[in-house]
Amino acid sequence: MRYFNRDSRDYHFEETMEAGIVLTGSDAKSLRTQGASFNGAKIDLIGNRPVLINLTIEPYKYAQNQQIDKTATRPLLLSQKQIAKLISYRRQKYMIVPVVIYTRGQWIKVEIGIGRKIRKYEKRQKIKDKEIKRDIS
Repeated sequence: MRYFNRDSRDYHFEETMEAGIVLTGSDAKSLRTQGASFNGAKIDLIGNRPVLINLTIEPYKYAQNQQIDKTATRPLLLSQKQIAKLISYRRQKYMIVPVVIYTRGQWIKVEIGIGRKIRKYEKRQKIKDKEIKRDIS
């Protein structure tokens, strides 16, 4: 199971990290069966704690408690060194974006990308280079 964030193509990442995500049981089951939507998802530091915001997880249809917020803020599990690195990158005006959600064994992990948004002219140049490479082949 791997769910990609399509918006992450618009970024040039300097570094990526793997983080655990705090989920309820029904959220985990729903992620495994139905997936997630990254529309507007971002990672922010609230009180020097990394939090995943606006990740939409549909409620699990067999859950007993149906009053579940689909876009709740979900804490991320990182070491103190990784949190300090995120804080320093945030001070340098880098964006912190979720790239992929996947399973590793029984755990659900989030890959975090740290980078800057690609400008329009850089996107155009990237497309041009891709077309030239395809024409040569």
